[in-house]
Amino acid sequence: MQQSIERNQVPTSSRFFWGAVLAVIALGSASAAELNLPDGAALYRTRCGTCHDNPQDRTPARDVLARNSPAFIMTAMNGVMAPMAAGLSDAEKQAIALHLGAKPAGGAREIDPHAIWGPPSASMPLDGPKCKGKIPPIDLSTPDQWNGWGAGITNARFQANPGLTVADVPRLKVKWAFNYPGSKNGQATVVGDRLFVTSMSGAVYALNAKTGCVYWRHDAAAATRSSVHVVELPAGAPARHAIFISDWTKAAVALDAQTGKQLWKTTIDDQPGVQMTGSPTYHDGKLFVPISSGNEAFATNDQWECCKFRGALVALDAFSGKVLWKTYTTPKEPAPFRLNKLGRQMWGPAGGSIWSAPTIDTKRGLVYVSTSNSYTEVHHEGSDAVIAMEIETGKIRWVNQVTKDDNYIIGCPRAANCPEKVGPDFSLGNSPILHTLQDGRQYIVVGQKSGAVYAMDPDNDGETIWMRRVSPGSELGGVEFGMAADAENVYVGISDVITRNGGKPGVYALRIRDGADVWAFPAPRTPCRWKNIFCHPAVSQAVTAIPGAVFAGSMDGHFRAFSTTDGKVLWEFNTAAEPYKTVAGKQADGGVMDGAGPTIAGGMVYVHSGYAGRSTQNAGDLRGREGNVLLAFSVDGK
Repeated sequence: MQQSIERNQVPTSSRFFWGAVLAVIALGSASAAELNLPDGAALYRTRCGTCHDNPQDRTPARDVLARNSPAFIMTAMNGVMAPMAAGLSDAEKQAIALHLGAKPAGGAREIDPHAIWGPPSASMPLDGPKCKGKIPPIDLSTPDQWNGWGAGITNARFQANPGLTVADVPRLKVKWAFNYPGSKNGQATVVGDRLFVTSMSGAVYALNAKTGCVYWRHDAAAATRSSVHVVELPAGAPARHAIFISDWTKAAVALDAQTGKQLWKTTIDDQPGVQMTGSPTYHDGKLFVPISSGNEAFATNDQWECCKFRGALVALDAFSGKVLWKTYTTPKEPAPFRLNKLGRQMWGPAGGSIWSAPTIDTKRGLVYVSTSNSYTEVHHEGSDAVIAMEIETGKIRWVNQVTKDDNYIIGCPRAANCPEKVGPDFSLGNSPILHTLQDGRQYIVVGQKSGAVYAMDPDNDGETIWMRRVSPGSELGGVEFGMAADAENVYVGISDVITRNGGKPGVYALRIRDGADVWAFPAPRTPCRWKNIFCHPAVSQAVTAIPGAVFAGSMDGHFRAFSTTDGKVLWEFNTAAEPYKTVAGKQADGGVMDGAGPTIAGGMVYVHSGYAGRSTQNAGDLRGREGNVLLAFSVDGK
């Protein structure tokens, strides 16, 4: 199960291939003919183009795929997209990867050789200037850090010591911008002068939080979009501090936080279609890693045997990588139950992915996770639910399922694998918030894609205390990536991007003790640089709060700060309005704001713009251009 690896692992056949093409790839000019490969363009048209040239639902467009390196595309075809790539030879996959990665739509671009094979070296670019001088030690004692997904194990997404005041917020200006390949980048973690961030290109960076210069870059063996947790290791460990990530080789990974060197890597799941989406959470020597999947998309392939995946939480010894326990969101193993419309065997139960970071309850010795929908009509008691597991053993203590039999895959009713009764896809995709009220009572607060927000009682097996329906929700609506909470209120971002009737995109404040409305900001529609469904005021990106202000980005690229008292806009910045000059001296664009939310520490605000999984779909003048920018704001840009 456990592996100790000093460098990225690539199959021998792929090593030979990538070694042969490094020289031409570096110039962005390699072709299938030059490498004696099949015609990648023709293979793409026949095997991939039907879906990616005319994308629907959550299928990424061709130009989105082209923003990734050939290595990433190869990894996807051998991993999460394996069902779609079934029957292709290694040479055919290589030809498709090279066709897409080397010559994306909109023109050729230079490909970084170390994005294809191997860890970075002194001769390889770091996507920004290398930090000069002696590297200072990592300091975990600073009170203004943002460590992990929720700035703490309760996942409140609240920064009590931001290093700036509400009066400073209107003076925020961009101080620096960092651009890198890949889409759906991870959320920034800030500890002292260090900023750590991951990307779907597989690159993991350590930057200087104040200037954006690069301390190191590590290239994972596959995509990674998790936020990292920085931890001090015990005496005798091979490093003083470690950071933990998960990557799409179905593994949890520990890196030396000072150098980026890999300390250990453990494969933690072998189910088909696994995606490592939610961020790991560290607590008391244990690393809790959530497991999710892309089976909703794979099941659109009528020949694919649907569905055998079950969501899970894995606990590892953080210092060795040894698996301590693994608990599925349903204990029932998938079994055959009927044939699909084409006569292929179907399996169930399936689903219950965990898309978000686990939450730790030290008082009760529990870890909480929220789960997504079921895939088939075989009942899955752990889907669309909050589940409490014992920290030490993984034993399920209780389950509060808020929507039963939400059986959903993409492409229904066309796909042969569709459930007989298709659910609304009302997953719980955000981390539960463990909140302590002023009288000492604790609530678990969580949002749903239905537009509902729930408060649950951790002392009464998660029983629902109150439920407030903020919006009608949809399969890409309601609460998506995360809410934030201060002492009194929970701040709710509502997407409703494809809600057909009565959608309410915007930011809403609810009083935690009873769910009462405090204020509402219905997001306005504004002019947008691209013409598609995602030129929309949806607030899908996770929101973040500090004393007196809450920050939220919307899909149309607008980044706002609101007063926590009355919801008035304190500051607004259009991240998609103008190109940025990055710390590398290059030009880059922002775009859609989605996924990982803002982080705030040391008087600065960090946020991603240009979530390529959505921003470039039919994106007009953004097509084929880089659009993944990490923006760093400070007071007056100083």
